[in-house]
Amino acid sequence: MKKKIIFIISNLNIGGPQKSLLALLDNFNYDLFDVTVYVLQNDGELKNYYNRNVEFIQVDDLVLAATIPSNNILKSFKTFINERKFGMLFDSFLAIFNNIILRKNMNQERQKFWRKHKKNLPKIDRDFDMAFGILGLSTYVALDLVRSKKKYHWIRSDTRILNRDIEIDGEYYQKIDGCISVSHECAKIFEEVYPFMKNKVKVLYNEIPLSFYRTLDFDKKLMKTEKKCIKIISVTRLDPLKGIEMAIEACKILLRKGYDIKWFILGDGSHRQEIEKEILNNGIEDSFILLGFQLNTLSFINEADIFVHPSRTEGKSNAVDEAKFVAKPIVVTNYDTVGEQIENNVTGLISGMSGEEVAETIESIIVSKELREKLINNCVLNQQQSTDINAFFETELI
Repeated sequence: MKKKIIFIISNLNIGGPQKSLLALLDNFNYDLFDVTVYVLQNDGELKNYYNRNVEFIQVDDLVLAATIPSNNILKSFKTFINERKFGMLFDSFLAIFNNIILRKNMNQERQKFWRKHKKNLPKIDRDFDMAFGILGLSTYVALDLVRSKKKYHWIRSDTRILNRDIEIDGEYYQKIDGCISVSHECAKIFEEVYPFMKNKVKVLYNEIPLSFYRTLDFDKKLMKTEKKCIKIISVTRLDPLKGIEMAIEACKILLRKGYDIKWFILGDGSHRQEIEKEILNNGIEDSFILLGFQLNTLSFINEADIFVHPSRTEGKSNAVDEAKFVAKPIVVTNYDTVGEQIENNVTGLISGMSGEEVAETIESIIVSKELREKLINNCVLNQQQSTDINAFFETELI
């Protein structure tokens, strides 16, 4: 008899967790598993690329409203009114007031709101063998609205930097059967924050969604240059945690030293305007180029000469995995979890956490052909081994 699995995820926008789930679902044997995906926000460019054997469940309007989505709050208010949930309407107003006026953390306000009103929400009227929560309030949904024999939380990042209410999270995690983590380091950090979860976390590395990338076009013109130069690429959300200001400073330093470089940034985010202003203020707008979201990140990385990941924090970066897969010289900053992906001076170079140090590390790659070739060859020799997904879900978690 097939095992029934449901994955709950906040959205299907272009992001690492969404791509990892896409790759995971392409590796299931659908003679053994029935797989369902429940998306809390139905928008997202990636939905059309998911495996055709996967069933999507339409989110209930009241459940969506209870997540207080920032991109459609008026619709949430209307839903509360139509459903005559006036207490939820008032508390959603209060949560937004606390965030905007009192500067309280919105994610924590959402957690409190959900915990208070979860009994008002309709449950998913099906039975599953395993349920997995990925991102945001997804694990809360799995515990409160899903009938499943086993329930799991998916650890995607360094738990310490999420700025969530760990007391409320702890209440929920004590009810789950276990966790999956994208890395051993993320698992270790999670267990330190929630000691009662010790020995209940399994590690499952991200897979690269190769079948997805093969279906995509790639516009080489976006990285075309008028003359030969050194092409550097970073794939990141435009967010203060991702260290873009270090990349801008490093780019300015390298240009000042006379290196002919073009630095391309794939990704977008709420801080784009601030970053564009900083690029202009540093006078590097012709060399530091924001390309926005691009689906086929693997092909863009393959077009570059050097891959740089100047992040302040990560779980296990999909972009770094992709750079290793296409064997590019890699520079990463020394965030806490970096050692599980990059061995310094073997599969890449680990830089200090400043623009000056990032520039110095990139320069060492530019000036040394021997170093470039060593890093490239080591990436080829140290490819991540794929996990047998079907065996993992059949034996590791049941």
